[in-house]
Amino acid sequence: MSVAVITSSGGGAEEPTGTAGAGLRHGWGVSPERQQAILDALRGLVPPAGRLSPVQLRAITVKIAACGELWADLVVHDPDVRWYLPLHRSDACDVWLLAWERGQDTDWHDHGGSSGSFAVAEGSLLEQYRAPSGRKLSRRRLAAGQAVAFGPGHVHDVAHGGEGSSISIHAYSPPLMMMTYYQQTDYGLIARETVAIEGPEGARGRGGPDTALAHATASAAELTTDVLPAGAPGIDELLAEARGGLERLPPETALAALTDGAVLVDIRPLEQRIVEGEVPGAIIIGRNVLEWRLDPRSDARIAALARADARVIVMCSEGYASTLAAASLRRIGLPRATDLDGGFQAWKAASLPTRPAQSLG
Repeated sequence: MSVAVITSSGGGAEEPTGTAGAGLRHGWGVSPERQQAILDALRGLVPPAGRLSPVQLRAITVKIAACGELWADLVVHDPDVRWYLPLHRSDACDVWLLAWERGQDTDWHDHGGSSGSFAVAEGSLLEQYRAPSGRKLSRRRLAAGQAVAFGPGHVHDVAHGGEGSSISIHAYSPPLMMMTYYQQTDYGLIARETVAIEGPEGARGRGGPDTALAHATASAAELTTDVLPAGAPGIDELLAEARGGLERLPPETALAALTDGAVLVDIRPLEQRIVEGEVPGAIIIGRNVLEWRLDPRSDARIAALARADARVIVMCSEGYASTLAAASLRRIGLPRATDLDGGFQAWKAASLPTRPAQSLG
């Protein structure tokens, strides 16, 4: 699974098409006056902070989709690339305006752990989505005035739904920061690429800075240790706390556990595996979707692994990120989860089996 980075000057809106920024055209900036009008329309629907539920996000997209005076004059219909524009961003959610022409779609993707919703304002869209079972694929057509909402495990492919142009409003909570793309196989959808969004998406449009997004960036930059809550632990303390609750496995012990039914889960990105190599038989699951794949209650779970009795050994490069990941898995219902002490580097140093990285192609 590869990783692409979308920068703030050319990033995607709801869902880029496969590679960073490909198939997408950024819109013009939204004026401060228009931003205020959008904020007024959202008053009472968007709290200052906190994660919004799918029901709350649906209320947001339906509301903005119905307020054509807020966005109608901003839309650009481009027959070659899907056009988008960020309308609002806060600590709680972000809201996007998208325009679709015939033949334009998103490819299969998730939303990096964010819940979301989209409402069709004009025209129609066709959504294919993975059913809660994790294998069956379903589809639905949404006409103008209709909306859907979904939780953090939702995987779908959205496409223009018919004749004429389409316009839609999308919202995410927390604000969209990362997505994983999938390819269809005989065994279901398989992750192939993770797209990390660097900073607030579309923070600067061609017409000048988007003030609301610029303010969000500035606010984050102004955070210092002086305003941290008293007693807030640092990363070293978090790591020590996590390791205190794990029986971490050295490479030789991990190998013995694998022969006895344990599963090795590699959370490193493809670029890192290309440089370092892989462990034959390890299951590749991106760190940003790990909990959704292994939570027994998640709609996006891997049924064979997301079980309370599963013995999962998480592996990163050197055994740091894997510790925090394993501790997280224990909190969501996998009490036997642990990690590989020293990571892949220790495994390789112990002369245990490795191979060159295997790309999904």
